Amino acid sequence: MRLFHILSFVLLCLLTHAPAARAQGFEALAGGGAGGWLNVTRPLHLEDMQGRLVLLDFWTYGCINCMQIVPDLTALEEQFGDKLLIIGVHSAKFEGERENARILAAAKRFGLKHPVINDSDYAIWNAFGVRAWPMQILLGPDGKEISRYAGEGHRAEIAADLEKALPLATAATPLTGLIAGGEEGKPLSYPARLAYADQSPWGALFFVADSGHNRVLGVDLSGAIKVTIGSGTAGFADGAFATAQFNHPRGLSVAGNRLYVADTGNHRIREIDLGAWAVTTIAGTGERGSYDTSEHTPARSAGLASPWDVELIDGGKTLAIANAGTHQILAYDIAAKTVSVLAGSGREDIDDGKAQKAALAQPSGLSASGESLFFVDAESSALRVLQSGRVKTLIGTGLFDFGLRDGTYPQAMMQHPQGLYADAHRIVIADTYNNALRIYDRKEGRLSTLPLAPGALNEPGDVVVIGDTAYVADTGAHAIRAIDLKTGASTPLL
Repeated sequence: MRLFHILSFVLLCLLTHAPAARAQGFEALAGGGAGGWLNVTRPLHLEDMQGRLVLLDFWTYGCINCMQIVPDLTALEEQFGDKLLIIGVHSAKFEGERENARILAAAKRFGLKHPVINDSDYAIWNAFGVRAWPMQILLGPDGKEISRYAGEGHRAEIAADLEKALPLATAATPLTGLIAGGEEGKPLSYPARLAYADQSPWGALFFVADSGHNRVLGVDLSGAIKVTIGSGTAGFADGAFATAQFNHPRGLSVAGNRLYVADTGNHRIREIDLGAWAVTTIAGTGERGSYDTSEHTPARSAGLASPWDVELIDGGKTLAIANAGTHQILAYDIAAKTVSVLAGSGREDIDDGKAQKAALAQPSGLSASGESLFFVDAESSALRVLQSGRVKTLIGTGLFDFGLRDGTYPQAMMQHPQGLYADAHRIVIADTYNNALRIYDRKEGRLSTLPLAPGALNEPGDVVVIGDTAYVADTGAHAIRAIDLKTGASTPLL
């Protein structure tokens, strides 16, 4: 199953242009690409690379498969120290991923501890003959290629190849102080998701997935923080609010005194008892799972893959899980404590039809309205709906079709949306890479853009609507904003 998933991803992520001839040596890297060197205190030079084993990681920051490789890269850096230099080569898929500031923010958000090149014109991609994300290429101390690895799951193989090549590495001087530090002191760090509870032990609250701080906050309507859930240290631990640990939590769904959390980096679903002040794990093993078609798997034995959002459906009996890493939506049966596939074959694409045979593309946001479960597929820039056992696309036409265009299907376009909120008449969408709020009229099937002041949003990740006010997790700006859906006026909440 794992092999099928990886091969499907590689085949679907081919670019349309043919690569140029491969370069030999470090010269293709020395200039730092079209956008230069990022995540460093100074540019790298040839002498920084010569004598070291160099692992190139070709990535694009919206790609879930690229994100899931980060723990492997971190482990390899820790294992091989100064003998290994990892260089992230960012070759953007989306137009919104090409700016230096956005790439650097993504590097900080993912916790990258190595230099990054902005290869926005694909010069390095083409020079090394790369055809898909993610791809790693191991270079020897002389700059010549030793091996390459397509897709995920190659940590052990890369480590074995590094061990064999270690005697060739001669560089002994550490690159001390090379990696630039992160921003400190912000109340929020890359807030990813929101959930609203009109009643809680602390009154009416927004729960905020404070992803960069590895915690969940309860914030009242004045913006005051009323409760903090999680120690703030990335890790995994159940227990009391002060000592529990999360790893870049994202999706949230609340019912009564139960708050469900998609603990993305831990590949788990957590349940928070707001009355008992306790965090427990209800689904996931902690290991990144492969695509699955089985039914009624005991939830603690189910291998999840970067769960990105959660949403209560079926009258609160079922928790839908946007399992972004396998391009599926799963169903957690709360009473039976089992996990089944709700939609998605595991193949990354935009094919409609019977739910479990439909192809999804990194489902990233869920919102239920009546008997319908609406969701956004980030990698196909699509709005879709699951209803009566079938998936239907409302906006979006392909994995490489994206833009900012109003109208109806198939002309209307978005760019890597990650969150949405649906009611009986409309769907408000956090159109992440367009820095926009889009409104889909359910009756007319028409997508429009809410007029906002320039720069009002920075990669919004989620939205919750109360009346005519949209509360937005403005992820890239480390803020929560209240936006009037009639006037577009924006005011900060936190």
